[in-house]
Amino acid sequence: MSLLLLFFFMLTTDLASADSSPSPPLSIGLSLPLSGNEASHAGKWLQGMSAAVADINRSGGVHGRTLRILALDDAGNSRQRQANLAELTEKEKVFALFGAFGPLGTRETLLHAQRTSTLFFGSSTGLRGLSTPQALPAFSIRPDVGGEAETLVHRFIDETGKNRISVFYGDDVHGAEYLDAVRSALEKKRLTVHSFASPDENSDTKTAAQRLLSSKPDAIVISAPPEITANFIRNIRENDGTIVLLVVSHADPIALADTLMNRGLGVVLSQAVPFPYYRRIPAVNAYAAAVDAFKKEDPTIEMDFPGFEAYLNVRAFAHILRQSPSPPAPPTFIQTAYKQFEVDLGGFRFSFSENRHAGSEEIYLIQIAPGGFVSPIRSFSELYAFHP
Repeated sequence: MSLLLLFFFMLTTDLASADSSPSPPLSIGLSLPLSGNEASHAGKWLQGMSAAVADINRSGGVHGRTLRILALDDAGNSRQRQANLAELTEKEKVFALFGAFGPLGTRETLLHAQRTSTLFFGSSTGLRGLSTPQALPAFSIRPDVGGEAETLVHRFIDETGKNRISVFYGDDVHGAEYLDAVRSALEKKRLTVHSFASPDENSDTKTAAQRLLSSKPDAIVISAPPEITANFIRNIRENDGTIVLLVVSHADPIALADTLMNRGLGVVLSQAVPFPYYRRIPAVNAYAAAVDAFKKEDPTIEMDFPGFEAYLNVRAFAHILRQSPSPPAPPTFIQTAYKQFEVDLGGFRFSFSENRHAGSEEIYLIQIAPGGFVSPIRSFSELYAFHP
């Protein structure tokens, strides 16, 4: 057990035991890479979850029961993830698996949840399997890839009048789904994908960049892991500053902006949650208060995009729990989730039904601004012009 994992495990256990309720805490479990290449992003997601859980527990929990997070480190390793998921469902008997991180982690958690009939709530990526009616135990507030791609592609076409859209996609389930989703979105406009490419077997992006540049697209939709995304953008910007670059569902846009700095000027990133620093949005203000309170437990926590999305997932989960009969049980939770319509968490709304397991259809756009900052945009007319 890593020190980071031990810290979070002890922290959430202490928060639960601090309540005087005789009822045992309600455990939610997740396996995520708390060490390795994705540790920074995953750690922010876990911090957002923990801040939300601590806030709920301070208010008395749900039906008199506190929530407890059981977070196991898989270091991005599939075999370890499978072992963690088995431990959470078979040994710990968690109420729900929660917040799987990344495309592969989400896919494997979803399959495990379906195989074991375990409730699965929340994800940092919107795979199609999470939103289909067949995935009965699975819910997430974020739109699926089809909804996100359609919103992004149609907005670009409608707002700019341009329609030559290419795709750069990673060699994984997420990238493949986005290529198909962009195709479907363009077909609704009676268009086709202008060109597409993926990195080579060594994850090099130069050949892919040259291939797409030669086709002279108006925009390139990018769905790839963070490091590959950053390298591809550099390759494009070294040769062309006029192509609009659209990065979908990036786990941590601030990290990408810090990496690219002014090389990323005007790059558009789609997000599933509102801008997490605009405190006029009540949900953002509540998130800020939860983060400030949680600094007593973890001084490293900061407001960020992955943390805010995790926070909103926990808020939605707790809302459904409160609406469900007591004592909580996955079958009644699922039936209650089906009845959620336009629930307002303070400027962020979600709905579920038997045929809809993706809670939101909203896509929010931000761009990389001068100096490596990020800023929200209302339309594509507001993009910064790139200059070397």
